[in-house]
Amino acid sequence: MIENIFLFFLLPLSLFINGVLVWYSRRLLNLIENNSVELRERFRVFHAFLDKTYKMDLFYGEPRLKELLELIKDFDNWVEEYESRIIKEDKDDRAEAEEENETTEN
Repeated sequence: MIENIFLFFLLPLSLFINGVLVWYSRRLLNLIENNSVELRERFRVFHAFLDKTYKMDLFYGEPRLKELLELIKDFDNWVEEYESRIIKEDKDDRAEAEEENETTEN
């Protein structure tokens, strides 16, 4: 009796919930990846603008601008490392899933 309840109700429900969670996780990772790419691009544009401003005769050698440039460079490097970790983990997960599918099919 209990086995029948499990097989006909709980197992399909569990499979459905797991499928939804996998779909949601992939969608969330894709959203994070897109946002990190956009964030990095915006900081590169801002860095280029600030670098041009720093090199202007009026502001050349300004210590606060130089400090701000260094902070932006550090932040851009951090965002790039963060992005590479997310993309790498996502690609690794996809490769593992494909390998598992191939082994189960054979």
